[in-house]
Amino acid sequence: MEEIELGLPLEYQQMPEYFDAHNVLDDTQDKNALLLQLLKQHKICTVLDMTCGTGSQVFYLNKQGYNVTGSDFSPALLDIARKKAASSNLDIKFIDGDMRSLNIGKFDAIITMFNAIGHVSKPDFETTLNNINGNLNRGGIYVFDIFNLAAMSDLMVENLAMETTKTAQGDKIHNVQHSEINREKGLLTSFDQYTIQKANAEVQKLNHSFTLQIYTAQQIQDMLSQNGFEIVCQCAMDGTEFVEQATESILTIARKL
Repeated sequence: MEEIELGLPLEYQQMPEYFDAHNVLDDTQDKNALLLQLLKQHKICTVLDMTCGTGSQVFYLNKQGYNVTGSDFSPALLDIARKKAASSNLDIKFIDGDMRSLNIGKFDAIITMFNAIGHVSKPDFETTLNNINGNLNRGGIYVFDIFNLAAMSDLMVENLAMETTKTAQGDKIHNVQHSEINREKGLLTSFDQYTIQKANAEVQKLNHSFTLQIYTAQQIQDMLSQNGFEIVCQCAMDGTEFVEQATESILTIARKL
């Protein structure tokens, strides 16, 4: 099988200081609240966020009383997360590791949120599922989301376009993004134009692109069943009913067999 080079958004490694400004959005708290509801429903005590970034879900769940650990493959993002924890006197463990290979124990639940699985190829997602299975207690759950390939009409892809202006650490970041879809391969490529204005410095302009491997709900079901999971639920990101041709993203809850 041909290995696809997917790439990553600039904020993940080259510009980690702008990660929160670009990724912690107005609806983040609503999505965190839904995640909390799901964990409560399944009587979860211990949680591993395998793609924690700077710790948005980790800090939220810690505040809600969960025993939560964060891990990520990006040392720069983890450094920010650790500094946040230290500044708030929180004893939270953040571990350097890749979701495809990290092995740190057994948890009641593992999460990889906000299209995180889209940053690895299909074969690597299979590897990830097998590894996640190994880090879960028997009967533990895996919660994740990804864009819904079946709903990616031309209009849906066009509506993914965005233009934002944010301020981070005194710097003004203007971002324009549009996307293109290869439906046959399930590849959603986003093209970013950044204009960064730092104090007393020339304007910096950057162009960048990255690709997400996205899936249909059935593809996810098949891959989970082949890697020791059963589907508990698939729904929209707000918890409403999943509609195959209309729901933008698939939120999946799967249980380890």
